[in-house]
Amino acid sequence: MSAPHWCLFSLLVALLVPVAGQPRPDAAGKEQFVGAWRLISIETIRPNGEVIFPFYGQHPEGILMYDGSGWMSVQIVSDPPATVPASPSREELMKANAAEKAKAFDSYYAYYGTWTVDAAQKTVTHHIRQSLDPGERGEDGVRHYVVDGDRLILTAKFPEMGEEHRRKLVWQRLSQQ
Repeated sequence: MSAPHWCLFSLLVALLVPVAGQPRPDAAGKEQFVGAWRLISIETIRPNGEVIFPFYGQHPEGILMYDGSGWMSVQIVSDPPATVPASPSREELMKANAAEKAKAFDSYYAYYGTWTVDAAQKTVTHHIRQSLDPGERGEDGVRHYVVDGDRLILTAKFPEMGEEHRRKLVWQRLSQQ
């Protein structure tokens, strides 16, 4: 290799090796999310600071899962959960009347998709592939996060009821047993 080529090669190696060893931009904060999380609380905060519980009640249940390959899912059941006639099969459940189905729909929320983290902005983005709410399919849900030990706090702003509300979800890491 001639001297000019050797210098160019050395310069490229010097520039590229540090970059190649760096984690992906979203990898730096991602490991702290991987696992299953149990819902502790959901608060909706109005612009005046009032805390309200318009959708899920004061003691909803839920689970949030992030896996290391980049997939996530969330399920939330309101408090109190809907009561529809017990059915041994999906076929029987489909025979419920419209009011019972609406109540079941209103008391449950779920979606899944992929996820990315922006550690610099302290945000996690849920790239929603499918959702119980058809309007969310294909959307990106950006949430600000705080990880405090085994607690994950997600917050986001939503236009609801003619105001901009801030929703705060507190999750507790489930232990591996």
